[in-house]
Amino acid sequence: MLVIKKDRPVDIAKIVAEVHRIDRLSIDLMMLVDGHYNVPNDAPIIDQWSLAPSPPSVCLTGLGSGHPLLPGNSRGIVTSDLALIAEDVGVARTMSRWYRLGRPAGSTQSS
Repeated sequence: MLVIKKDRPVDIAKIVAEVHRIDRLSIDLMMLVDGHYNVPNDAPIIDQWSLAPSPPSVCLTGLGSGHPLLPGNSRGIVTSDLALIAEDVGVARTMSRWYRLGRPAGSTQSS
């Protein structure tokens, strides 16, 4: 989300970064029209995940591993807003990136 205040100059770099983020999401969603999930092999994993309200949207919360910006394994994370989730395929797309889904919260299955 961009916040523009009248007493501060507009940060063009942040606007451009947001446009690129939205472009990547748009491309990924358009690929679904042709039945392709554009999930990178190194997409982070979110284990013990659950849906979490983040009004007016929903996000994922769980234990993240392999995230490019959040170091560590099995680190508690909350994602950006959820754009789609395909539990049967084991993936989710947030506004920022794809995630590979591990076990849902409360699952007793081994990973």
